[in-house]
Amino acid sequence: MKGNGRIISKLFRSSVISIIAAAIATMVGVVVDGIIIGRFLGEDSMAAYGLITPVINLATAFSGILATGAQVVCAQHLGAGKSDRARHAFSMCMIITVIISVIMMVVFGGFRDNVCVLLGARGKSAHLLPLVSDYLLGLIFAFPSLLLLFEFNSLMRLDGDPNRVVVAVVVMTVLDIAGDILNALVIHGGMLGMGLATSISYFVALIIMLLHFTKKDIIFRFSFKGLSIKDFCDILITGSSSAMGSVCAMLRNAVLNGILVATVLSSTAVAAFGILNTVFNFTSSIMIGVGLTTAMIAGMVLGEQDRSAALQLVKTAVKTALVIGFFLSVMLFVFADMIAGVFGSADGAGMVALAARGLRFYAVSIMLYGVNIVFVNYTQGMRRMLLTNIFCFLQGFVYMVAPAMALAGILQTDAVWLCFLIGEALTLISIIVFAAVTKRGLPFAISDYLFLKEPFGVASDDLFEVSITAQNEVIPASEEVQDFCSGKNADKKISTLVPLFVEELSNNIVEFGFADGREHSIDIRVMKVENGWTLRFRDNCKLFDPTEWIKLHESDDPTANIGIRMVCGMAKSVNYLNTMELNNLTINL
Repeated sequence: MKGNGRIISKLFRSSVISIIAAAIATMVGVVVDGIIIGRFLGEDSMAAYGLITPVINLATAFSGILATGAQVVCAQHLGAGKSDRARHAFSMCMIITVIISVIMMVVFGGFRDNVCVLLGARGKSAHLLPLVSDYLLGLIFAFPSLLLLFEFNSLMRLDGDPNRVVVAVVVMTVLDIAGDILNALVIHGGMLGMGLATSISYFVALIIMLLHFTKKDIIFRFSFKGLSIKDFCDILITGSSSAMGSVCAMLRNAVLNGILVATVLSSTAVAAFGILNTVFNFTSSIMIGVGLTTAMIAGMVLGEQDRSAALQLVKTAVKTALVIGFFLSVMLFVFADMIAGVFGSADGAGMVALAARGLRFYAVSIMLYGVNIVFVNYTQGMRRMLLTNIFCFLQGFVYMVAPAMALAGILQTDAVWLCFLIGEALTLISIIVFAAVTKRGLPFAISDYLFLKEPFGVASDDLFEVSITAQNEVIPASEEVQDFCSGKNADKKISTLVPLFVEELSNNIVEFGFADGREHSIDIRVMKVENGWTLRFRDNCKLFDPTEWIKLHESDDPTANIGIRMVCGMAKSVNYLNTMELNNLTINL
């Protein structure tokens, strides 16, 4: 019964499944783009597809700033019970998104050929310029939808509508695949058609997402009221690590493409790297799904100042990353030839063989990548932004580009393939070293990797935590609360009413929330704070506001729910919030 990790673990698993499902559906479309381009449009088109990757990375950088920044900031406000502040941050995020997407369309549309030359369509690859330019033109129209989709993907989970995200992404993927096939086999629209198919599918998915805002009981609604420069700064600062990661990926891919062009002197290696990047984007999106889930829940934990939940979050996230990473590593290593083969036609055997070799090198690094991305996103959710950005910069650029450049003259293409493994290994070593410096000793326990800004939450002596999973645990929990209050020298009123409140509210939640037969938990925290007492209840049952329930079930019996009524009556504040499909009640006495 002790501890409160059950809900955090279950929340993480349910959230990460929907996020990964959305990521897989999205990346299936991206992979199919590459397959159809490679098989039906030729090796040069595949090379052009690879050269445009940095632009996708840049768009992802902007969406990453806004999506993860708004997600963490809003989750922190919701964890602290400040739903109005969360709405203000959401509105500011929408305004920034519209401005950035318009600027991107104007810049990439007006200077398209210059951008393509900068990306590598020059010298021996100059013949790729028309293909790269056409593909970029088609993709320009996707930028507004792409940015908004990433943001809604994060925020709708906080707003209790995760299934809409999955539906929208599945529809987008199906339309993208259908559009690609139609373009390649019927319309023959070339790379321009491939880009337009992507843009159209993103737009339809956005329409599905926007239907969320027609619902009544939602947290996030746009308004010009309450807009704040502080929210603007918080979103940008908190999302900076996502931008750092995407910008590093853009620069890294540009540098690695340059190394391949300089050392191999053919578009075959560039095309093979395009295949590897496509597979990397697919597998990394799954691991990033684990990371985004970690960041989202970490933001809530930060708002609640819940050390136990932080510990459980890191344990669950690392374990999940290792399990998923192991599966992906084995599958990719074993089926590397088959996976690379679907991207090439009969005359692209050299490209396929080179890509398969690169995929096997990359496969070995996936588990390390998963663990690293968990800590990058966890520190981001905890607003340790300097630490997060350092990890991002080292992982995404320095630790990969430096080995590739150093080994290129000796290993040629293998230097690029090997840099994935070297980079992730060095990143994990850096995380361990930082934990050791912080602890001033060897960091063996998970608690050594929480990286919290102290002071964090209340002292352990002033905190009582318990989880209830069944009716027969209610009375023992209430008795333990009474012992805790008495042990902290609480007055007689507190020592009597708080345990009674715990008993009555827990019984109500069990009676009405556990009735569906599913596995549920109630996490209870009783805290002695500087100016009184704070009670926090969190459960993963259906929507249930206990204060509203009491109003609807008023009784002539003066003893009915007396503990709940008296505690709420003497409270300085009572706040109920349903977010991430969890009921959260906070009472300050």
